[in-house]
Amino acid sequence: MKPVDLFIIGGGINGCGIARDASGRGLSVCLAEQDDLAQATSSKSTKLFHGGLRYLEY
Repeated sequence: MKPVDLFIIGGGINGCGIARDASGRGLSVCLAEQDDLAQATSSKSTKLFHGGLRYLEY
């Protein structure tokens, strides 16, 4: 594996948002998730991942 600028553990809404922001700033990013990406986040009561990613650009 090549060295990266930022290694993020957790692929929920926060991990994805941080990864997106960092890559937009030109950093090389590695995102690690134990199971499927955003596996349980959409089942939570806030449903942030389900509808939240499209709002990250605003």
